[in-house]
Amino acid sequence: MLEKYFPDEVRQRIQIAKGRYSRDYRLAKAAHAMATDHAELIAPETLTALFDEWDAADVGSITVFSGFWTEVVAAYVDRRPDVLVDVCHVDAVPSPSHRHAAELAGSTHTWLLDARTNTLNETIPVTMSGARLPWESRSISFLAHGGGWGMGTHAAAAARLVEQGESVSLVLPEPWSDPPAGLSAYHQDPSWEPGRGTAFPRLVAGQGASVSSFDAREHWADTFELTRRSRAVVSKPGAGTLIDSLNAATPVLFTEALGGWELANERVWCALGFGMRLSEWLDQRDPALLKAMHERLRAALDGAASYPDRIVAQGFGRRRH
Repeated sequence: MLEKYFPDEVRQRIQIAKGRYSRDYRLAKAAHAMATDHAELIAPETLTALFDEWDAADVGSITVFSGFWTEVVAAYVDRRPDVLVDVCHVDAVPSPSHRHAAELAGSTHTWLLDARTNTLNETIPVTMSGARLPWESRSISFLAHGGGWGMGTHAAAAARLVEQGESVSLVLPEPWSDPPAGLSAYHQDPSWEPGRGTAFPRLVAGQGASVSSFDAREHWADTFELTRRSRAVVSKPGAGTLIDSLNAATPVLFTEALGGWELANERVWCALGFGMRLSEWLDQRDPALLKAMHERLRAALDGAASYPDRIVAQGFGRRRH
């Protein structure tokens, strides 16, 4: 993660901003709309050490998932012109980080989702096998969360579902000591930081949580563990949420998107029959709709190409002159 290479004071500011964005969604939307490059935050000596590490590993190819890495990778390609670069877009249209990034000369582009054709082209597997659970064995009716940064209107959506008699598990940035009846609360472990400790954010089960503890696994996130046990996720249409949705065959009921790139994700997911807006589902409240979307996701995952497998199979390596 890019934040791993920022100075300590910058990482602390990011953590503060994360808290503010989770509390004020309007602020989060405004900040993401003005996203700018972050490469200048990395000290020259840190960058040199990173490039020396890549040289020692004999890096021959790089996949760029975030446009914020573009200037860093461009600098490395200047040093090593034989390195191949693929820009993998996890959103259906360019996200803010890519919109503000310069084009990497000689790079190729992969689109997992494509808003121009409403298609699912490839995916990133969460695990090699065993992620999907049978529909009948899922113990969580609805899981509401705000993605990696806990942003969005998911908490209000969870409260609305509970008011209508539904059982909901809710992931929050901070503990909720006394959740209302019908609501199981989880909160993010405050000691977790990007690039330090475990690869994924850890969750702590609150009072009345249906999953009381999580195994210390490294290959998938605690939020994904809850996703695979759920019959529907209630969240904004972030790329990571959709990757989890496909891998767990769990449909998404969409809350308010962060920006136009997430709206594009939502349109593709709805067009494919993998999700719908929460407001539309509440008008019908038909469990059969969720199961039908689950079945379509199962079939789609069985037929979806794996992006990392393709990269490995084609021997994605050094540029030849």
